[in-house]
Amino acid sequence: MTKKQRVIRRIVGVSIILFITLNGLLVYFDQKNRVTQKSYIEEWSQSFTGDIFERLETEGVFASSDKNNVYFDHDRGSFREFLVEEGDAVNEGDDLYTYKVLNYASREAELESEIDRLEEDVDALEEYIDEIEDYDIPEPDTDIEDEDYDHPTPSSYVEAEFEQEEKVAEKEMELAQKEAELAMVEDQLDQLEDEGETITVTSAFDGTVTDISESLEDPVLTLQSTELLLRGNLSEEERKQVEEEMTTIAEIPEDDIVVSGEISTLHEFPEETNLHLTSSYPFEADVTTDDEEILPGYHAEVDIITDESIDTTIALDKALISDENLYAWVMNEEGLLERRSIATALKEKNLIEVTEGLESGEWLAVEEEDEFRNNAPFLTPLDTENLDVSRLFALESETMITYGLLGLISR
Repeated sequence: MTKKQRVIRRIVGVSIILFITLNGLLVYFDQKNRVTQKSYIEEWSQSFTGDIFERLETEGVFASSDKNNVYFDHDRGSFREFLVEEGDAVNEGDDLYTYKVLNYASREAELESEIDRLEEDVDALEEYIDEIEDYDIPEPDTDIEDEDYDHPTPSSYVEAEFEQEEKVAEKEMELAQKEAELAMVEDQLDQLEDEGETITVTSAFDGTVTDISESLEDPVLTLQSTELLLRGNLSEEERKQVEEEMTTIAEIPEDDIVVSGEISTLHEFPEETNLHLTSSYPFEADVTTDDEEILPGYHAEVDIITDESIDTTIALDKALISDENLYAWVMNEEGLLERRSIATALKEKNLIEVTEGLESGEWLAVEEEDEFRNNAPFLTPLDTENLDVSRLFALESETMITYGLLGLISR
């Protein structure tokens, strides 16, 4: 390398150092912001509209929703035979067992007396249901006479309507049970009058035979309902968060089964009270499913929905920055990066509900936070994976020259 070349290299090197130093000093001492600072953004995230749920995660087990015992009174006669086996599905009215009556007249009188009692119960329930249905709940008063005004319905009125419907449904179930018992006793009386000695006892319930007492100790038969419910336990802290009628989502991952339900029973007392043990509060949830693969005893992962927000603005939590106050870097309508204070509510995994400061569809800067400047233009890396270089040179030469000149003029 000649002496002249070495001199030139030194001059170029010194010039570069001076150029960089000068620009750095200009930025550092630029108190009037004559030099525009830019933000460099590597990753964006867009807010969107959706539903968000606050969940309490626990475990549960499926169980039969009801268990009914069938008895045999040895004073009424001598047992003959069972007409069902363990595992048999039984419907209301199906034969269960037979026995021989010891005293015809006494048993006939007992059956007639039981029929009279059940008929009175049925009549009383029907009358009570009619009274509930005929009762008019007083509508809420309002001083506003404007017909176009949409009067809000007070919560007490809605609660009263719900309680009325709930009471009717409860009594209708009780009525159906009494009617089934009445039909069973009437059938026994008919058999006694027709055949004289042998009576076949029929079922007043639907279910599956889960236990038969061959020794004839009561109960001689046990029937469990084919309808399922979900049972589980809550810790002290979890018990404070859960209320009846909250939605449940039970999942059996290995079988890819998901079942929804609703908390129906929430115990106020723990299973055991002990100073040295953590209290556990049982709960039950009614579930709706026709999936025959689910059997009593199957375990499930359970989510209890403790709160929800429908059609709300949602953002990724990594796009929100927590300082003294929560804020985010948002691209505003002018195309500048803006630091904006926001307010949030529910959180689900990596999603957060934004209640103030952000609208659906806005873009939020995610990385790198140290490179963000308020009300500044921004730069983003070139996505070379989606860049088709051949398209850059597919333009006509005249068009390329035009855009090139426009670029120089704008500089």
